[in-house]
Amino acid sequence: MNSSKKLKAKKVKEVKFSDKPITSISKPWLISSLVLVVLLIGALLFDQLYSPTLMTIDGKKYNLRDVSYYVYSVESSYNSYGSYLGDDFWDMTADEDTGTTMREQSRQDAINEVLKYEMLNNEAKSQGYKLTDDEKKTINTNVESLLASDQMTTAVIKKNNFTKSYLTKIISKMTLAERYRDDQIAKLDIDDAKIKDGVSFDDYRQYDMEYIFISTQTTDADGNDVDISDAEKATALDKINAVYDTAKTASDWSSMVSSEDPDLTYEESSFVVNDSTFSKDFEAMMEKMDNGDVSDVYTDTTGYYIVRMKDNKATEAYDDAVTSAISDAENSAFNDLFESTIKPNHPYTLKNKALNKLKMGSVTL
Repeated sequence: MNSSKKLKAKKVKEVKFSDKPITSISKPWLISSLVLVVLLIGALLFDQLYSPTLMTIDGKKYNLRDVSYYVYSVESSYNSYGSYLGDDFWDMTADEDTGTTMREQSRQDAINEVLKYEMLNNEAKSQGYKLTDDEKKTINTNVESLLASDQMTTAVIKKNNFTKSYLTKIISKMTLAERYRDDQIAKLDIDDAKIKDGVSFDDYRQYDMEYIFISTQTTDADGNDVDISDAEKATALDKINAVYDTAKTASDWSSMVSSEDPDLTYEESSFVVNDSTFSKDFEAMMEKMDNGDVSDVYTDTTGYYIVRMKDNKATEAYDDAVTSAISDAENSAFNDLFESTIKPNHPYTLKNKALNKLKMGSVTL
């Protein structure tokens, strides 16, 4: 009852409106708005500064900062190849069977790169491996060279915060991992002699020669190669015939070409059968030459040649093929060892949701 009386006794205050124009927000709304702005800015900063975990290896979490150099190595390698194929390279199909794109394949390659080097580095350390003083010096030189060269642009360095200390840390891991890998390969049962026997010398027989050349082509207004006139061809033939007798006995052909006459050129070259830029007929003619032989003036589709055979059984291409075959065998054997023995000892998890957000082609480039 007393409460009722008190309530009735209360007077309702009259609400007074300001005579001023409504040009500002009331204080409570202003505070709320400021809170929302702060939250929005905080969310944006969090999105920029927070880097989600991409994977864990041996219990350690790895975000993009931790693996950015590995990603850069793969991404830049693909990008070099893609520069020849156009802007849509990253979305081209890399595997027709699965429909995997270049972007997806490069992402998987980057993941594999991280797993390989981090696991091998951890394995090496667990077995007592340490960097030698020579390795440390080489790493320091390589990092300084990397930061100073045009191999890595200023924009890339800034975007990824590739500091000297960061690059030194990553390349140190890679160096230790590679030494451990090489030591394991040395222990594998790989028969180099057997692999060499499996590479045919005839398939990689190389012909080393030198030639004097004068072109019978020029470039038209559209940039296409076109034949010069018959009269100009006759003049070109006279020029190369004029040096032919000297070429048959001269030991140094390079001195026979003068800068005063840019039409005549001298080149040292080589080719492997069925793998050259020379015409088939020209190639067939040279294959019949013995070492030291000088050809007659040869008329090809692009000009006139005088050829001297230097070595018709050069081994460079064959040696490279053997080295490549041995390297392939070593890589295959080590990959089997890695997958069966090393990798199972280093538990890992992939955060696919975060990994799939990495748009290769623009992650580190």
